[in-house]
Amino acid sequence: MLSSPDHSRGSQPRQEAASPGAPLPPSAAAPRRLRRIHVEITNRCNLSCAFCAIASRPARVMAVESFAALVPALSALADEITLHVLGEPLTHPRLGDILAAAAAATLPVHVVTNGVLLDPERRDLLLRPGVRQISISLQSGMTLPAAALEAYLDRVLAFCDAAEASRPDLYINLRLWLAEGPQAGVDHPVVAARLSRHFGRDLRDLRVDVRRRKNVPLRGRQYLHVDSLFAWPSLALPEIATTGTCHGLSTHCGILADGTVVPCCLDADGVIALGNALTTPLSQILESPQARRLRDGFAAGELVEPLCRRCSFIRRFGRKPRS
Repeated sequence: MLSSPDHSRGSQPRQEAASPGAPLPPSAAAPRRLRRIHVEITNRCNLSCAFCAIASRPARVMAVESFAALVPALSALADEITLHVLGEPLTHPRLGDILAAAAAATLPVHVVTNGVLLDPERRDLLLRPGVRQISISLQSGMTLPAAALEAYLDRVLAFCDAAEASRPDLYINLRLWLAEGPQAGVDHPVVAARLSRHFGRDLRDLRVDVRRRKNVPLRGRQYLHVDSLFAWPSLALPEIATTGTCHGLSTHCGILADGTVVPCCLDADGVIALGNALTTPLSQILESPQARRLRDGFAAGELVEPLCRRCSFIRRFGRKPRS
């Protein structure tokens, strides 16, 4: 079986209660449309990968009713939602209802998964028309023993084949974010051989400069997505810089499983808590003085929050090298 200790360390995740009372009042602030909003429907994961942050927050599952209450604001403010901050969305016990609520509002969904739970039932859920994109973190399976890794790849590649047959419009990214420098490839020999054989493209000697491009076409709308490792920001880390920029709050934001709104998907502990979208209109939160100060700081090249000053990911928003 493909298993590993989860971040809850054996505790049962709390089922987030639906928001009581009347619907949230409309906000007077003009909504700021984003490319995507990351929605953490659970922060519980079935793996404990070294490259992922371990949140200090209690394990939690967002109630379908809470998600449904957020959908009108999500649809009004974002082009799509991404089911991920921390946690494995395929562990949500009512994933089908989550996807149905988004589909009812014609809100496109991007699912980020480690792929371990891609059984036939969940595969069928992810092949629903409302799902626009799936990103599978292949590095999640690369520490598995040989037999378990082969079974994992069987499951992932079977999903790719099912998508090619029934949803050729579905974007699939097979992620390998393991490079220790700007040059990335498929360095695991078993993974390289399986992908090469399956997609009919020799990837064993692939080298990609991730500063220039990250996607490698495999077939149709299915891609290998390579990138370098990064350290999750934490207040426990030393300060890196006071100047820089970020796309947080200009192209995206995040909503944690308890409804807390954060400026980006790397705020795993909700350090920069802007408000709670289950009790305050999201548009109001995104136009609050704190959010404006943070966004204006990015626009001016200033990192106003202590967490942002400890984020190495910001370095990726510099200029690309010339060819």
